[in-house]
Amino acid sequence: MNLKKNLNIIVQLALKDIKIKYNNSTFGYLWMVINPLLILVSLYVIFSIIIKLEVDHYQIFLLLGIIVWNFFSEATLGSINSIVSSMPLLKKVNVSLFNIILGANLSSLISFIINVFLLLCMMYFFKIPIFQPIRLIGLFYFLLLILIIISVSSIICVIYLYFKDITHIWTFALFIGFWITPIFYSETSVPKQFLSFYMLNPLARIISHIRNTVLYNYIDSPYQIMTTIIICSSIFFVSLFIYHRYSKKIYEVL
Repeated sequence: MNLKKNLNIIVQLALKDIKIKYNNSTFGYLWMVINPLLILVSLYVIFSIIIKLEVDHYQIFLLLGIIVWNFFSEATLGSINSIVSSMPLLKKVNVSLFNIILGANLSSLISFIINVFLLLCMMYFFKIPIFQPIRLIGLFYFLLLILIIISVSSIICVIYLYFKDITHIWTFALFIGFWITPIFYSETSVPKQFLSFYMLNPLARIISHIRNTVLYNYIDSPYQIMTTIIICSSIFFVSLFIYHRYSKKIYEVL
């Protein structure tokens, strides 16, 4: 199957996922923007007005964390849901499991891009410079985020083929992950004795890097960046091993 045909399948699967997600709702595709805004307002009221966290440009700080987290959670959980809805294709048509995973990730990427545009609008509103060379480094961290999403999606989708309860387990894991990832607080709030272990979380590292680059015009040390690359690469190679070893038996477990 050539590259062009694979890309066409991935795009069609992504469009199918988007239609399934939004077609039956009153506001439809507007939920791509409404959802992060509702989360932003809720968390901003709680942590900036009630608890009174003192963080510079907290609106942007918070929205950056929300956008990255939503992309990760929607893409990974959506990949499982896509496998469920595409099960007839896996059984009857020669569609690879990986294409279905990429299709689900692509549909979440579209939402992510829309949310990034929202972020840029807010940065402009709060008079935070947008077009600066240092911002381009954020694209590298974005690629690491994509790598993590594809890797984790591949792992949990392969597990789903053998163990259907992974859907409930992963939903709970995402709930816990929301609180132990620096979305509405800074990683500097974590006690020092736990910080090294805490920063093994690749999303915590990526969110921190992106905030420093996009919001504070700061480039992390080469050591910190290399540590993030090593953690993300390790997860990627683990996902490659699991996918290639167990996805070959997909038709035996369907």
